[in-house]
Amino acid sequence: MRSLPYPLICFLSAALALAVYLFTLAPDLTWANFGSDGGELITAAMTWGVPHPPGYPTYVLLGHLVGWLPFGTAVYRFNLFSAVCVAGAVGLVTAVNLWFVVGDLSPSAGDKSPTTNTNATMPAVAAGLTFAFAPLVWGQALVSEVYALNLFCLALFLWALLTVRPCWLVGLFLGLSITTHLTSLLMLPLALVGCGRRQRQPLMVGLMIGLLPFLLLPLFAQSGSPVQWGEPDTLRGWWWLVSAQIYRPNLFAVSPALLLSRLANWAILLPAQFLWFGFFCAALGLAKFRKPYAVSREPTMGFGLRIAHHASRITHHRLPITTLFTITLYLLYALVYNTPDAVLFTLPALLLAAMFLGLGLRPLRQWSLLLPLCLLLLNFQGQDLSQGVMVRPSATALLQAAPPHALLVSSDSGATFSLWYFVHVEKQRPDVVIVDSNLFAFDWHRRHLAAQHPTLFVPAADDLPAFYAQNGAARPLCFAQLTPEAEPAFGLECKEEVSLRQR
Repeated sequence: MRSLPYPLICFLSAALALAVYLFTLAPDLTWANFGSDGGELITAAMTWGVPHPPGYPTYVLLGHLVGWLPFGTAVYRFNLFSAVCVAGAVGLVTAVNLWFVVGDLSPSAGDKSPTTNTNATMPAVAAGLTFAFAPLVWGQALVSEVYALNLFCLALFLWALLTVRPCWLVGLFLGLSITTHLTSLLMLPLALVGCGRRQRQPLMVGLMIGLLPFLLLPLFAQSGSPVQWGEPDTLRGWWWLVSAQIYRPNLFAVSPALLLSRLANWAILLPAQFLWFGFFCAALGLAKFRKPYAVSREPTMGFGLRIAHHASRITHHRLPITTLFTITLYLLYALVYNTPDAVLFTLPALLLAAMFLGLGLRPLRQWSLLLPLCLLLLNFQGQDLSQGVMVRPSATALLQAAPPHALLVSSDSGATFSLWYFVHVEKQRPDVVIVDSNLFAFDWHRRHLAAQHPTLFVPAADDLPAFYAQNGAARPLCFAQLTPEAEPAFGLECKEEVSLRQR
């Protein structure tokens, strides 16, 4: 039985993953799967704003295009965007595994020509779908977050690197990946080893081009968006934002108790991504990749590339070692980074492991499909957000209960970001002003708040009591709390008429 064309196999793998994602997609704004930043990211993209560091310019740029789609609510379109991005990454994982499994370039593989038997392609498909149905990966395909786009860009980078594309293209995709999440910098050693010394210049040129979206941040800062972090229209402010200086104290800030708790929890959570058998096969595939063959990236005529089984810049013993080193870097970085969603920083490590999974599954041929099938059956109910708890009931009820022209003060970023979305994107209660008491501590935020609302008194210093006292006479001052539940649940305590409403 002859195989389908390889691009069609990759497309079908991505389409199958996308179908499952659509069936389980969150229909609205949710805080599930660490998605509480979704309201901020959507609002920033829809209004050309600057979200939290490093600003995510590529997400804002593409997200603004997503916002023009003519169906559904804005948040549904962004959730769908995440699903498409992860499905695209699944197709690329399948493509890389087809390169290794079917077009195995190892001299000990015997047949140098691509196998045309359908069963021979099944391990590559299984690798792609195993990645698709890993719980952490699946979860990010269902909500509005930056990790889905980051996975797609990293998958493009690894596809270009591992299937021997020009090094300027490798650098381009790595640069774009960095603009979608700064942890992509940890892939740089892999790029340097994969391209070798002779191709370092085109690699760096491509990298610089890929980083160009960061130069859009000063333009976004002039948009008048309600979402503006920092002051990227100055060189110092731009570097503060792009380098994410505000989050540097989180690194190595994990207490011994939290570290032990993470080790215990992740020892269960991470093996559940591919199952122990899947990780064993990924390790086996990486070991098989060490068979002696070499790749030359020296260009021939046009865009042609020579792939040779003789001495060249890249050897198998260097690339697997660097791959293991990179996976370890991601795991350690996630482990010692003090943020509630730190486990999501392991997603690129899962992507790297999936690239070599097909080689380990190769002896099983069609039986390898049992691995993603098991993951699908085990995780479907837990990952299904189609009937999950959304933020809308609580947020809408809170906004309806707020007095006219109220100052709504929130001390929780998830509540602030969600209210930004409903007020500034869906235009619910545009008369109210959302004030985040934590962001108020930053000079740049107070200046932005004053520019957005000229009638407000905003002190130059971090003085919330003065802010409340000066503005409380002109506007109702309300302290807001938001809890996503099946029934509307919120806290609203207003000055002079203090009440806690719970519905």
